[in-house]
Amino acid sequence: MKYKNYYEILGVSRKTPLQEIKLNYRQLAKQYHPDTNKSPEAEEKFKDVNEAYATLTNEEKRKKYDKQVARLGYGFVDSSSSLSNVKYEFKSGMNAFNDLLTTILGFKKENTEEETQTETLDAKQEENKTKKKPIKGTDIITHLDVSLEEGYFGVEKKIAIKAFKAGMRTFSVKVPIGIKSGDKIRLAALGNPGKNGGKNGDLIINVRLIDDSEFSLDGVDLEKEIEITPAIAALGGKYKLQVMDEKLFVSLPKHLRDGEIVTVPNKGYIDENGDRGNLNLKIHIDMPVDISEREEELYQQLLNIETRKDNIYL
Repeated sequence: MKYKNYYEILGVSRKTPLQEIKLNYRQLAKQYHPDTNKSPEAEEKFKDVNEAYATLTNEEKRKKYDKQVARLGYGFVDSSSSLSNVKYEFKSGMNAFNDLLTTILGFKKENTEEETQTETLDAKQEENKTKKKPIKGTDIITHLDVSLEEGYFGVEKKIAIKAFKAGMRTFSVKVPIGIKSGDKIRLAALGNPGKNGGKNGDLIINVRLIDDSEFSLDGVDLEKEIEITPAIAALGGKYKLQVMDEKLFVSLPKHLRDGEIVTVPNKGYIDENGDRGNLNLKIHIDMPVDISEREEELYQQLLNIETRKDNIYL
C-alpha cells in the first residue's frame, strides 16, 4: 500500500497549530491545483493535500488517525478500524520477512530473482527518499511604515509583496498597539514554499514609525516643543493641546525659563502592555515682534520696576 503521512504532505508536525495547518493547505492547494499546474504529478499531489487536510482539521478523524499510527505503526491498517481506508507504507520488506522465518521456524527462505529485483528497487527508492530531505522555504523580508497614531491605537494594514514564482501577493497585517521602530511582525508560513515537503518560510515585516509633525518619541515618552508668551512664562496659565484622541489643558507653573521641560504624567505613547509614558513639553518663550501702544506702556512700567530692583539696566 502507498504510504501517506498526512503531516509530511502538509509540511507540518503533530504540534503545529490548526491555523498554520490551514495556511499550509491553502498554499499547497494553490500550488498543485490541476487548473494552474499542468505537471503530471500535480493532480495526485492535489488529491493527497485535500485528503490530508480533511483528516487533520477534523478532530475526530485526526484522533483516530494518530491512534492508528501509534497502535499499528507504519504498516497495513486493521480492517476493522474506521480508518481502514488510510494507507501506510509497509517498511519491513523481504529481508525482515526472512529474518522472521529464521527466528520462528528455524529456516531461511531463499530469495527468488523477482524478490531480489524488488529489494533492489526498494533500496533505490529508499535512497532517493533519503536524498530528498525536506527543506524549509526561505523567509520573505519586507518593511512597513506606521504612523505614530496608528502605533498608538493599533491598526490593520494591507501589504503587497513579490513572492518567489507567485508574483504579487497582498496580505492584511494587524499592527499591535505600542509597536515601535525596529520591531518585527512575523507571519508564519507566508514566505517562499519549501522543497520536498518542507515547511514554507515566514513573512518577516520590519516596522518603522514615521516622523510625526508635532511629537517626537523617546522610548514611550512623547516630546513636544511649545511656545508661550513672556506673561505666561512669568505668571503661569493653561495650555491647550491635542494628544491622540484626547484634549488636554496643561497647567503651566509660574516663572518658567526658556528651554525648561514641563512633564505631564501618563499622557505619552503606549507600550504593548497598555501602559503609557509621559508627555514632556519643552518651553520656548516667544517674544512679540509687534506690540500695541498699551503693551509698550506696560513693558515700560515693567522695565522701570526691574531697573529699580536690580539697578543694572541704564
